[in-house]
Amino acid sequence: MPRISIVMPCFNSELYLQETLDCLIKQSFTDWECVIVNNGSTDSTNEIANTYAQKDPRFRVLTKEHGGISSGRNYGIMAAKGEFIQLLDSDDLITPNKLFNEIEFLNHHPDVDIVYSGARYFYTNDHERALHVYSDKGWTGTIEIDRSDKVVLDAIMKRNPFVTSAPLYRASIFKEIGLYDESLQYIEDWDFQIRCALADKVFHYLGYKPDQCTLIRLHDRNISKNKDAVQSAKRKLMEKHAVLFKMKKKERRKISFKDLIPPILLSLVNRLR
Repeated sequence: MPRISIVMPCFNSELYLQETLDCLIKQSFTDWECVIVNNGSTDSTNEIANTYAQKDPRFRVLTKEHGGISSGRNYGIMAAKGEFIQLLDSDDLITPNKLFNEIEFLNHHPDVDIVYSGARYFYTNDHERALHVYSDKGWTGTIEIDRSDKVVLDAIMKRNPFVTSAPLYRASIFKEIGLYDESLQYIEDWDFQIRCALADKVFHYLGYKPDQCTLIRLHDRNISKNKDAVQSAKRKLMEKHAVLFKMKKKERRKISFKDLIPPILLSLVNRLR
């Protein structure tokens, strides 16, 4: 039984798949399996994946009819055998010590459910591979949650705390929380983090190191390029967690209104009471 299952949904991924699979072979932690889910590809994705599976038994290839990326992730998670789950998109990379450092931390901190490292972005047409702390959508950054923090949900409700490939999860979480919401095609990972926070799962940010991070490839086929679909998914997410978002909105209004009142006026009101 492998310690870590790396779940990789693929749809017409022939351009970048080999480099992504190679980054796994370079990992310093070697007790893993990679569940490659061929999500109805019509290019050479299946042939590339099977070539790796024939050379290295740690690679497994599953095939299903085309569905959204959440469908592919869920299919792979259900087939995973590992004690821990690492999600990895077929066009992204993880650097050599990511798995080793994260599993070491979880081994020594059984109270932590989700550990994650920093991320950097790179343009696929940049031959020098300069790394950026922001994407082409603008800077959002990683929310640095410590395992001792008590208001994790408040932070996660503001925005998605990290990119999909940043965390290493205990596999038991998916049995308890459930799988990804397949009706949310773009920000299903944000929804999953909210559900984890609601269940009091413990997050911990391990920091950014060049050899311990996720590298997100920026190219014309990034699904996040579809702004209308992303906004539609965000509306669905807010409808799904309507009570939570309304509560947070009311709290922000109270704080912002109070902040706008001049201190001298507050002092006068208190005297008149």
